[in-house]
Amino acid sequence: MKTKILLLLLFCSPLYFWSCLDDLNVEPLDPQSQTPDEVYSDEANYIKGLMKIYSILAMSGQDGSGSSDIEGVDAGNAQLYRAWWNVQQVPTDEAIVAWPDTWVPEMNEMKWTTTKNEALEGVYHRCMYIVSIANEYLLQTTDEMMASRGISSEFMTTVHGYRNEARFMRALAYYMLMDSYGRPPFITEENYSKEPSQLSRAQLFDWIEGELNDLKTVLPIARSIYGRADQGVVNALLSRMYLNAQIYTGTDRYTDCITASKDVIDGGYRLAGSYANLFKADNNQTGALEIIFPIVYDGISTQTYGGTRFLISSSRGVSDIKLSTDGVIDGWGGNRARSTLVKKFEFSNPNYDEDHDTESILDKRGIFYAENRSLEIDRWLKTFDTEGWAVYKYSNVKSNGDLGSHSEWPDTDIPFIRLAEVYLNYAEAVKRGGTGGSETTALRYINDLRERGYGNITGNYESFDDISLDDILDERSRELYWEALRRTDLVRYGYFTTSAYLWPFKGGVKNGSAVETYRNLYPIPASDMSVNSNLEQNEGYK
Repeated sequence: MKTKILLLLLFCSPLYFWSCLDDLNVEPLDPQSQTPDEVYSDEANYIKGLMKIYSILAMSGQDGSGSSDIEGVDAGNAQLYRAWWNVQQVPTDEAIVAWPDTWVPEMNEMKWTTTKNEALEGVYHRCMYIVSIANEYLLQTTDEMMASRGISSEFMTTVHGYRNEARFMRALAYYMLMDSYGRPPFITEENYSKEPSQLSRAQLFDWIEGELNDLKTVLPIARSIYGRADQGVVNALLSRMYLNAQIYTGTDRYTDCITASKDVIDGGYRLAGSYANLFKADNNQTGALEIIFPIVYDGISTQTYGGTRFLISSSRGVSDIKLSTDGVIDGWGGNRARSTLVKKFEFSNPNYDEDHDTESILDKRGIFYAENRSLEIDRWLKTFDTEGWAVYKYSNVKSNGDLGSHSEWPDTDIPFIRLAEVYLNYAEAVKRGGTGGSETTALRYINDLRERGYGNITGNYESFDDISLDDILDERSRELYWEALRRTDLVRYGYFTTSAYLWPFKGGVKNGSAVETYRNLYPIPASDMSVNSNLEQNEGYK
């Protein structure tokens, strides 16, 4: 069964008002404003408090699709996963946006500044919000605090498990901040400050790694509860972190990536039989063995303009949308593929771009819509219906063709981390020289993914020696496109800002150009810099 996202009427606390949240006026979520003792004297509220932390990945607020827990950031554009997707996908070779919003040209053309950008604000402030309420949860759920409220010793043991999950969510939020901004303000329940200072990026990496390694020993075994943290989820996040450790710390950790990846793979996960079914309304069933950590959605109880509603509706045009095949009633005409993504796939028809021929894609992982659309984009603004192929990877239709439970709000879960990524992490770490792995195994993992895509062995590689690092990067694009990983991959390869790899409209030039190397990191938003004198801005930004 899906984990339902329960929304807690939380109390207002001083920890909700520090640093980056000061100027955003985080209001009490209960209009009557309960105290901590009132909330946590009831044992039922402990799981609700934990689920509130999880829910921030999926939802903007508690009072419907237009509500936001944080004032000053948009409930739609700045929903956490939607914002994360935008910062990870839109500046890359995989996606481009047709909307006229002020933040769009900054992301499409890699021209962001420290001034307000809804995507950058959304990731930063909502991740810091997770940190804030996780810290508060940990502060209020110590044995001493629970004993003072008359909580039984037996139930305290249960809460110890909840605390471990809260720590994981805090570590995940810090990972996202470390990857995007390098040096966010650092604060835990043990070092509260109204103006927290920063760790170095390497120090923050070490702290996250320490938390995750500790949690591996106390969280439930892999695949315990769908949608919640367990040992498999922790190992998968470590696999991702270790693959990028050279960027974060200056020291490679490819051997550790191989070890963490093997730990994940040994946890009982399996590839789903169908690639397309991983992104449909019943993927909590068809993809349950492959999806390691989902962001859980339910069309009735989790309604937001972010998440999979955003992924589905923004990739369809107003006239293209079909309830019977897409599972939602409206298209927004926003996101579509840059031609570089489409060209990663093999076609049987050499004139596919002129014929608008998606049926001739040999690798069926390429799920596009091209009717009446040119492959190349001449102008990205307001040309969604005519320029650029649409990506139909996500839908609100079940694997058997039935519709999701709601025609506007999807049931489709987001596969935030899945086994295919870990397979590719392992293969890349082996190719980069990590020890403890096997080239034969790495080859098998890549071919398993290609065989699922092609439906046969015609796309398989014969030897691992035939596969270059760039081949693995291309394979990651074919397998993981539009899953909010691409920017991180391109940074790791040294391609995100340099002229070594260009794509349309990179740097604001139609054929692509290099941009400043400091754009490998995003700026800390001015909204936080202005209220915390202890923060230093990332190099290159003013």
